[in-house]
Amino acid sequence: MLDLFVHLLQNTGMLALAAIAYGVFVARIGGAAGDLLLGVLFGCGAVLSMMAPVELMPGIFVDSRATMVILSSFFGGPLAALLSAAITIAYRIYMGGQGVLAGSLALFIAMAIGLAGHYLFHADAYKVRKRHIFLLAAVSPLTMLSLLVLPSELALQILATSALPVVAVRIIGVVFLGLVMVGEQNRSRAEARIRRMAYVDELSGLANRRAFSGYLNREWKRWERYGEAFSVVVLDIDRFKVINDTFGHPTGDQVIRRLGELMIEESRGADVVARMGGEEFGMLLPYTSSASAYIVAERIRARVEREEIVVDGERIHFTVSLGVSADVENYANISKCLSGADRALYEAKRLGRNGVIIDTALGEAGENEIKPGIRGLVVDNSRARIG
Repeated sequence: MLDLFVHLLQNTGMLALAAIAYGVFVARIGGAAGDLLLGVLFGCGAVLSMMAPVELMPGIFVDSRATMVILSSFFGGPLAALLSAAITIAYRIYMGGQGVLAGSLALFIAMAIGLAGHYLFHADAYKVRKRHIFLLAAVSPLTMLSLLVLPSELALQILATSALPVVAVRIIGVVFLGLVMVGEQNRSRAEARIRRMAYVDELSGLANRRAFSGYLNREWKRWERYGEAFSVVVLDIDRFKVINDTFGHPTGDQVIRRLGELMIEESRGADVVARMGGEEFGMLLPYTSSASAYIVAERIRARVEREEIVVDGERIHFTVSLGVSADVENYANISKCLSGADRALYEAKRLGRNGVIIDTALGEAGENEIKPGIRGLVVDNSRARIG
């Protein structure tokens, strides 16, 4: 009995390889592609474990295949379950022997156990806890029900001589590999959270200033190489401090979130929308002239002006001022392009808010002056209001 237990435990070395592969590849991918890879990976791992099985008696083998199928089904759901089970069952049939039917049934039971746990514990939503793994391990010996399809004498002999070590190693395998996979899930989620914090504004869900700068730099290099036009729009919520002071910061946060949603709704798929900080937002519009960018900016201004937020039964209106960069060829570098949009924004603020200004080409007047011209467009701001 002890020798059999030791041999079975040695077979679980394949689980360590599966755990490493899961951490390196699958946990970082996620989605349907991750489930697909998980099913193939654990199906192949189950086949490898079947190449070095422990033979209980002629034609009857045990290994780590059921553990692999249980956990791939649990973490990957139906796609991973079907792939891993199909690969494993196909190889078990290829191996032959009198235990083919029992072995295949054990794998079906393993898949059912894993899928039941998957839906019960919402494994697809990264809600797996260590206690779920222990519960999964506790029911994993149900795969032994496959012995019912064997001749009764043979089934009783296996139960009498091998049931305890097989059950013990099955539980150990599920616990070992399952806890490693939970740890890799948590690590992958933490890394994703850190990456998100570095490039995504937490309040609005938009790109932050750092991400926006990266997009701007790439767009400028594309302009230098291919001459593809782009425009920058910056906007600012008018009298935002009054909103916060009058209605409270939670209402101000709600205004910021709603403005971000409106900007996304009014933008194209290739556009980049970002919160630059505070009540200031930015947009990068690839393949867009300043005249076309003005149309986008005016559409956003008009949409915001019609918007209202209801807080405690009170309807709150707010407006925005927007600045649009001149055509990109007017600027020596990306910093001056962004500064041009900022200057236009400040001019829109100076002229009464709730307006759109396009920066003009810079000349001898200097960088701090907005010159009059066809691009110096101001939208009527007589309707600007709060409350």
